[in-house]
Amino acid sequence: MADAGRRDDIELLLRVSRMYYEEQLTQAEIARRVGYSRASVSRMLTRARETGIVTISISHPLERILSVERGLRQALPLQVVRVTPTHDDNILDAIGRSAAELLTDTVTDGQVVAVGNGRSVAATARHLRPVPRTGCTIVQLLGSVPGGLPAWGRDAPTVCSRIAQRLGAKTARMAVPLMVDDPALLQPLMREEKVATVLALAARADVALVGVAGIEAHGAGNILAEYLTAEVREAIRAGGATGHILDHHFDARGRHVPTPLTARTLALPLRDLRKIPLVIGVAAGSDKVEAIVSAVRGGILNGLVTDDETASSILQHVHEIRTRGHDIRAGAAPGRGTPTRG
Repeated sequence: MADAGRRDDIELLLRVSRMYYEEQLTQAEIARRVGYSRASVSRMLTRARETGIVTISISHPLERILSVERGLRQALPLQVVRVTPTHDDNILDAIGRSAAELLTDTVTDGQVVAVGNGRSVAATARHLRPVPRTGCTIVQLLGSVPGGLPAWGRDAPTVCSRIAQRLGAKTARMAVPLMVDDPALLQPLMREEKVATVLALAARADVALVGVAGIEAHGAGNILAEYLTAEVREAIRAGGATGHILDHHFDARGRHVPTPLTARTLALPLRDLRKIPLVIGVAAGSDKVEAIVSAVRGGILNGLVTDDETASSILQHVHEIRTRGHDIRAGAAPGRGTPTRG
């Protein structure tokens, strides 16, 4: 009889628990249905939790993503991190949306925002919601690609205009090429009043948004593909380059790696990019992992937007570097301001 009584007791606890947790009935409604007092129903629900009949689990699909973001902030000297799920159909659009949200959360009235070019930066501009930022200026970080890549809308002047339109901001642009044919033309061009003014403003920006690329050119229309001659590739190899930002190559510690392209590239130098308080890299893909880690390690980037899969690969790469005895957080650039919100 004792077993029968216990069975009846468990059956009642199950019934009360299902009415409360699954049918969303109040304790008073349950009391009327089962013929017990409200206080008795409350005690039953407590017993159901204590005996394991009811277990409460708190979770959300974003929980793992938030954990990965915390892991990246602990592993690398990053002020802000946004990670998007890898299972999204279009990773480029996914990181573009995340970067657009981060930009909206970060930029305040009156700030200067410097922007680069490329698919990820263009995706950010494309997904940016119209949110007025009074007195902001969107400034170009580098020259234009021949033809402007209209099909992709990812050239610097186009990106500047799109972001400025969404934020109700002014633009500071320069109608100059990214690559000059003759190295002798670069310095005179950079000293021209309009160009010098734009680059000086870019160097004083509050926030910068840039793409990150590996050392190889991948994909149709890659900006550097046509410039990767045997001589350039040898300079990249000899200098130990791991990636490039604003078409400036850098090594595993974020140090600039000169190539034959350096004297032809019209873009804000990496030394000036490092001085901007918040530089957000927007990038995803296994071919960019080493470049991302190197850029953060060298203080070129201190903000990152990427996808879950790339983030996991970054953490693995950081672990491998630490295993070899290197201090991954040693390269953060001095002189940057206090962490920006976001």
